[in-house]
Amino acid sequence: MRRAARRKPLPLYKGFLAGWGATTFGTGLVLPLMVAYLRETLGLPTSGVSLYFALFAMAGLAVNPLAGKVGKLYGPGLSAIGATVLQAAGAAWLAAADSMVSTVPAACLSGAGTGAYYAVQTPLLTKVFGTCELSRVLSGQHRVSALTVAVGALLGGQAVEHLGEAGYVLCLAANAVSYLLHGAVLVRLRRVERRPAEPGTDGAGSAVPRDDGGDRGTALRDRVFLRLLLMQTALVVFGLAQVDAVVPAILRNADLSVSAISVVIACNTVGVIAFQGLALRAIERIGYVAALTAAILVWVVAMGALTAAVLVPGTGVRLLFGALFGLVFAVGECLIAPSVQPLVTLTAPPARLESYAAATSLAHGLGAFVAPLVLLPVVDGGGVWSYLALQLGGYGLALYALFSFRGRSVHRLTAAPPSKETIP
Repeated sequence: MRRAARRKPLPLYKGFLAGWGATTFGTGLVLPLMVAYLRETLGLPTSGVSLYFALFAMAGLAVNPLAGKVGKLYGPGLSAIGATVLQAAGAAWLAAADSMVSTVPAACLSGAGTGAYYAVQTPLLTKVFGTCELSRVLSGQHRVSALTVAVGALLGGQAVEHLGEAGYVLCLAANAVSYLLHGAVLVRLRRVERRPAEPGTDGAGSAVPRDDGGDRGTALRDRVFLRLLLMQTALVVFGLAQVDAVVPAILRNADLSVSAISVVIACNTVGVIAFQGLALRAIERIGYVAALTAAILVWVVAMGALTAAVLVPGTGVRLLFGALFGLVFAVGECLIAPSVQPLVTLTAPPARLESYAAATSLAHGLGAFVAPLVLLPVVDGGGVWSYLALQLGGYGLALYALFSFRGRSVHRLTAAPPSKETIP
């Protein structure tokens, strides 16, 4: 009965996924060509390319607290719409750039828009769809992202191959338009955005007693929530941020060709699309904490496959283990995507959800920024065994933080509706 109730049609759900798919398709278009565009078309040196991505990350981190405050004062929908405008402006500016100097405002605008959007996404989705449907919406987002980014990346590569420099500009312009399409969908969502729940109710309007957290202080002084942030940061640094940057470097060091590495990434994408629905059903049965525990253990197995892809002889066998890594790693991603943010909504005081969500976005951004800076030197300098040891230490840290969070947050999680969390 509970599962059937969760599968009921959600108003605006398909429209939201369509808007989300538009913006992730645009992201996919520019994903494989961004570095080449900065280097070959604009003539930036390696330091200039690094500066672009550093400014992008720092702008997102800088705007994150402000976006949370705006979302709390005027509603997360307004912040999210403004974020898509900033993203579109940054992409359009980059399409028109002709020098290194002109890429600076493009990076700042794009990074600020991305940081602002993710700071308010969870409060927005909670208000529009309800707390009890948050996992379902996040699961749908994750699956759509995998498909649209993969298709966009393929088309972006073809556009550059056939159109040359014009292909770069076309993809960047299309990316800017995709942000505006997403923003148009968010305008519609904001019109039906649910009013904040009355005290003592969850985001879906159920009559559930909730601690208002009056004595917890801000998100970064909430000791229970800090454990959740520590776990999330470990999952990003030692997992989610690695597929695009660290893993290709490891496989390249193992003498796999670029085309073989693309097969590994494609297997990871296919795995996300294939496993996400099953993962959501598993999460509904075992709860968020157990799902995150399982995800970390699955990633340990994936690390074994990646190690074999580096050490075993034979290019074909290495590719086979690399593909296995991509598929197994996808299982962990599918378990994580619908689990972390619902735990944030259960942990945060209802009146402070925006600030707590902004803190998780900040932690994710920091993790994505730190991961290649820390792990790539380990891969290049210490080899696969040093990398593996660091990875296992990171997963151990994530498990410690998760179990510590669970032990200290039982009264918060059990105050939520039974359909939201099963305490293992």
